[in-house]
Amino acid sequence: MRDRAQVISIKDGDIKIMPLISDVCINCDKAICAKRGKSFSVSNPKKLPVKCGDIVKVSSSLPHQILQALFALVFPVLCGVAGYIYFPGGEGAKAAAVTVCFALGALVVFVVTHFLPPLKSIIADVLSA
Repeated sequence: MRDRAQVISIKDGDIKIMPLISDVCINCDKAICAKRGKSFSVSNPKKLPVKCGDIVKVSSSLPHQILQALFALVFPVLCGVAGYIYFPGGEGAKAAAVTVCFALGALVVFVVTHFLPPLKSIIADVLSA
């Protein structure tokens, strides 16, 4: 995710932003926020000077993006491979095991991404005051 947003409040180090309308967020639940106008909290690890009303560039950290890619893409595939390797039987049974294990892996990804709180995005830059 890489987007622009406006800082709407700063309270005890908790920075709330309101996304500006954009279509760059493809696989992030915050894209829905951009369309609905919902605010969310971000972190400021660079300790950039921000104040209410500033336009900031918001992004996800690289380690978070790598973890997301590994979990969302590799985990279900590994589940399918495990189903093939560890399930005894003929080719038809192994194909069914691959399908079931892949679907279970995808279900785990769905549950984790929809029911656990998301990791905080970070303020990458202050664009204007």
